Amino acid sequence: MDPQEKAELSEIPHWEKHTTAKSQRVSILSKVAYGAGGMADFLNTQLPGGLAIPVYARHFGMDTGLLAIANAVPRLIAVLSASLIGGISDNTRTRWGRRKPYILGGAVLCALVLPLLWLAPAGAGGWTLLLFFGGILSIYSIFDSMLSVPHQAMGLELSNDYDERTRVQAWKGYISAIGFFMAPWFYWFCTREVFRDVAQGAIVLSVLVGLVIIAGAAMTVAFCKEKTTEAMHQEKIALWPALKLTCGNRPFLLLQGTAVFLMFSISSGSTVGFYLNIDYVCGGDEKFGALLGGVAGTVTTSMTYVGTMLGLWMSTHLGKRTVGLFGLALVFGGGLLVSIFLAPRYDWLPWIPPQHHPWFTMVPGIVINLGLQACNLMFSSMMADVCDEDEISTGLRREGAYVAVATALNRTVGIVLILVAGFMPYLAGYTDMSARPTEGQLIAMKWILIIVQGGAAVAALAFLWFYPITRHRAELTRRTLDERLRRAAALQENPNHE
Repeated sequence: MDPQEKAELSEIPHWEKHTTAKSQRVSILSKVAYGAGGMADFLNTQLPGGLAIPVYARHFGMDTGLLAIANAVPRLIAVLSASLIGGISDNTRTRWGRRKPYILGGAVLCALVLPLLWLAPAGAGGWTLLLFFGGILSIYSIFDSMLSVPHQAMGLELSNDYDERTRVQAWKGYISAIGFFMAPWFYWFCTREVFRDVAQGAIVLSVLVGLVIIAGAAMTVAFCKEKTTEAMHQEKIALWPALKLTCGNRPFLLLQGTAVFLMFSISSGSTVGFYLNIDYVCGGDEKFGALLGGVAGTVTTSMTYVGTMLGLWMSTHLGKRTVGLFGLALVFGGGLLVSIFLAPRYDWLPWIPPQHHPWFTMVPGIVINLGLQACNLMFSSMMADVCDEDEISTGLRREGAYVAVATALNRTVGIVLILVAGFMPYLAGYTDMSARPTEGQLIAMKWILIIVQGGAAVAALAFLWFYPITRHRAELTRRTLDERLRRAAALQENPNHE
């Protein structure tokens, strides 16, 4: 890098000095359209994950351990498909760009397969259910990768500006939050009396959600413009060398370590959380449990907007790493609040009528989701900065490869999470799923949940603490890359010019 450029950049003392060039601004329409694709991506994974336990474990009586295996095998296939699709989209050259054909095609195929997940054979046993659900979900996971990986890669390409990248991801958060509001009500929708059973409700819901997924992806394809001028003419790179280069990037590995442990903290308690909500807080009342879950999900999801706006404002003042650490601290603090507020009643708060106690279980979720959204916003934007540093070394724009490795890693951890979550009730002594858990088993689940989530949040904080890319470093990298482009363009216009 040019020493003079380093010196110039080091003289910029405050965030106020930075302004986004007009050429790097992304229109509101494009931001909204990209967010619509993000909502489609979210619903793609949330609906199968959110209804698997209510439909297969609660309705069909499937053992949660077998259900965990049925969920884990498709995740392994998703790891492989994500790795392939990331490299394939980087090397794709079409008149529509590198990403768009996969985004739209993946959305349509997902919408077609989604309702099939709940058409299990009548009277099927546990292993038959495992083969059926696992098989359909495996096919679905391939199509999900077709949508997810190219969509995330496109988001990293929309702007080269340090702050504009964060704004793009913020708008993704704003629009995706519509899906966040929908998801907590999925189970409630399926329990309506208009349906024969929860499985039929899941089929109808899947058809409706499939239409939303197609519409969201179509908006991204129609209104987002890929920056393909350089990328469409760069040399192609084989899959294995691309993955090897990606896995050698230290800032990327630290960022992914943070994301993995945050994911573990948030998602490891999905199974015990379901039983704690229905049987511990709501006394086995499924309809009230579904209502409580829907209302709590709506309230906590509102923190998506608060967390995203707060994170966007803080990042322009303090930098992305600081905001990420702040968000992780909130996730850890919210996990500790579970010890107080996750209970059917509070003897130390006698002035609160007993019928209102269950509603206070949403307090930890509010705090956790506030921190989670700040983290998600920062991590998505930081990935684009990582890709800039990669281009300094390789001379290539490889957003697809980075998203592919990140997705593959997250889905690998997802396999572990599914198995851990599925068998976590066993740690509390709850092995007979045909009977309700005892109070002792439920209390044990509660403390297992607190310990696992808190420990993972601390590990995430440790990884992010060592993440090295600051605002000044990111802007210096971007300056160097822009200067390379200017020199290359000048050389192309005048080959004899040195």
